[in-house]
Amino acid sequence: MSKAGAAGLAAAGALGLMASVLCLASGAEWIRPYFYIPAWWSLLALVAGLNRRAGVGPGGPAFLRMTLLSVPFWLAYELLNLRLRNWEYHGLPSEPLLRWPGYGLAFATVLPGVLETAALLRSRWPTAASRPPRPWLTSPAGERASLALGLACLTLVLAAPSVFFPLAWAPAFLLCEPAAARARPRESWLAALAGGSTRPFWALMAAGLVCGLAWEALNFWSGAKWRYTVPWPPGPKLFEMPWLGYLGFPPFALGCASVWQAHEGWWETAELGARLSWAAALAVWCLLAFAAVDDATFIR
Repeated sequence: MSKAGAAGLAAAGALGLMASVLCLASGAEWIRPYFYIPAWWSLLALVAGLNRRAGVGPGGPAFLRMTLLSVPFWLAYELLNLRLRNWEYHGLPSEPLLRWPGYGLAFATVLPGVLETAALLRSRWPTAASRPPRPWLTSPAGERASLALGLACLTLVLAAPSVFFPLAWAPAFLLCEPAAARARPRESWLAALAGGSTRPFWALMAAGLVCGLAWEALNFWSGAKWRYTVPWPPGPKLFEMPWLGYLGFPPFALGCASVWQAHEGWWETAELGARLSWAAALAVWCLLAFAAVDDATFIR
């Protein structure tokens, strides 16, 4: 994308966000159930435009794949929530023909939101002094330990969700990052840590917190929203989220990067038939998961 095109994308995002907020502030009822979607997509366009102007972030086809993968990626957490019961959706349109596309548009922003924000932060992150390499992080023993820990976290979450639900954000990076480090070491935050660079790791952690604040702020003002039903005492809240809950966003961002890079490592070497089969399987997964969300998480 040219610099002029990137500047136009950023400007369109800024204008879209401003228009969404002004429409909501004016009391226009038509936007209340849908506010989150145009507001977040506008914010994403703003960040993506700034990144393209700086020459960072994924290109067009990769960005499209990222948005498409983002839907089944987040739906994995929705299915996990069938056991956790940590959040509910309120105020969504009653018609499935509106609600299901809304699911898709909202969930498609998760991966690009986190990873575009991380790219923006990383491009402006101060260059830190290099640290001693830690090759054990990407060694076969380190990979086995990561996989075992990821399976242990997932087992504990499923076995006793009322106690171990905070561990739900760990399996994605513990299970997928070793594959990402092998397939795409130049894009892996774990491989960077093993080589002595902490910037990708901290940029992702910060991006998770920034996106968490943005998600919660836009959700708070939207007519259609999620509400938390965590079993622990909620304590003070910032928007709908208890303060302690914000600690989950940084590790979630690590998982976003791990799943995306592991997927891209596979996609680059997969044959056309395997890609088409994978896309069809994910489409079926999404439809089944949408129905499950309707039955268990959408509160009419």
